[in-house]
Amino acid sequence: MKNITKEFYFLLTLLFMPFIISANDSLPYWKDVSIVEVNKEAPRTSFMSYDSQTSALKALESPYFDYTKSPYFYLLNGTWKFYFVDAYKDLPDNITDASVDISSWHNIQVPGNWELQGFGEAYYVNQRYEFEASNPRPPLLPEENPVGVYRRDIDIPADWMNRDIFLHIAGAKSGVYVYINGQEVGYSEDSKDPAEFLINPYVKTGKNVLTLKIFRWSTGSFLESQDFLRVSGIERDVFIWSQPKTAIQDFRIKSTLDKEYKDGVFTLAIDVKKHQQLRKVCFGKI
Repeated sequence: MKNITKEFYFLLTLLFMPFIISANDSLPYWKDVSIVEVNKEAPRTSFMSYDSQTSALKALESPYFDYTKSPYFYLLNGTWKFYFVDAYKDLPDNITDASVDISSWHNIQVPGNWELQGFGEAYYVNQRYEFEASNPRPPLLPEENPVGVYRRDIDIPADWMNRDIFLHIAGAKSGVYVYINGQEVGYSEDSKDPAEFLINPYVKTGKNVLTLKIFRWSTGSFLESQDFLRVSGIERDVFIWSQPKTAIQDFRIKSTLDKEYKDGVFTLAIDVKKHQQLRKVCFGKI
């Protein structure tokens, strides 16, 4: 009964904390319980755009959908430059500026947790929080919050500039700020799901500077108390890709049986977008 009571009060705290704490514009995103994303695209089904039916079918020949068969896909995995501090207050104020000298920064492999590459410390706990093992007080987080800053150049082809260009981060933990050429693009703290950002307003043809500033803990960390090794950083693929201005935004497929359980029924629903406007198109039963 004692444990149930603790869990009950903890859930009440999470539910009502947004109403207890008044809106505070001075709070950074990673401390603000009311913010889990900024300027992020809506979740969608995983797919890639190809330049022809032939290249799309070619992608199906591999055991998985081979995005590299598309000329509109640019994988960013590999060696990035990396700057690490044990506490966010130790970060230089201009760390995300595109003009910052990174010659003294470390190299790090992406994807890959930074603790497993010599930065910070990995913790194993089961149902508790590694940053507050007892009596957690959501949404409060320790001031000694480690931060890793990732940086690399990206090249934008000229023929992509009349298309919608997206940055795709398949998984990063925990609070991720995105910058391109020193400009803030957006934020995400749903660390086990993909985060995608439309980056057209921030890029130019040719070389651009991509920077990801990742806080080890964010308010979203209070939803991640599970039995696993607690590590941080970019955990899955990072890539950019592009689509025509009018293209498929998302789709849903439903397959079932008719009332007599004899014939199959196939339903496909497609969201078609033009810029940021969505128009739902539903193709009925086939």
